[in-house]
Amino acid sequence: MAKLFTLALPGGTLGGRVGGAPPEVIESHPLLSTHRYVLTLPADCAEWTGGREVSVLLRDGFEIGDDDIEYPDMAMRAILHGPSPRGNRAELGWPGLKPAMLVECSDETIPLVRVDAVPALIQGDPSYSDAVRADGHRFLFQVNEEGWPEEGDLAGIIEDYLWGYGSVYFYGTPGPGQVARDVVAGFIDF
Repeated sequence: MAKLFTLALPGGTLGGRVGGAPPEVIESHPLLSTHRYVLTLPADCAEWTGGREVSVLLRDGFEIGDDDIEYPDMAMRAILHGPSPRGNRAELGWPGLKPAMLVECSDETIPLVRVDAVPALIQGDPSYSDAVRADGHRFLFQVNEEGWPEEGDLAGIIEDYLWGYGSVYFYGTPGPGQVARDVVAGFIDF
């Protein structure tokens, strides 16, 4: 059964969140020298997390016309890490993305994040995932830009769409007990 997440205010320091400073535990991660923090999935969002959080990063300066939009050389990265409060280094966050919480929502709301066993494809073409699945990965979650709020207190939470008003699909390598050993970006769908 899918778990769907949308945004809420105020920006939280624990659990699911977007924007602002990354979790304290990853502030010194080497990827943050080239990438910026976007969001963190809560540790209890799926069994495959093994009690860890998942933070999504995007290469600093990324634009949708860049070359790193195909697996395995995707500009989007994910880090599995122990639960951690938000750190203090806001400069490591994606510019123009304000802090908010990720909270579960019903299927009546267009979610920003969908955690499920099967992706919800925009174009309905499963061949986009051929390369990532050929490497033994299975689908874990997607971030869908249609889920950015356009009205109310959260309107304008992001200045510009990150990946062309599409979805990025993340996959992982299952380990013992189906707990993911790693998480990789598989493809972008518009």
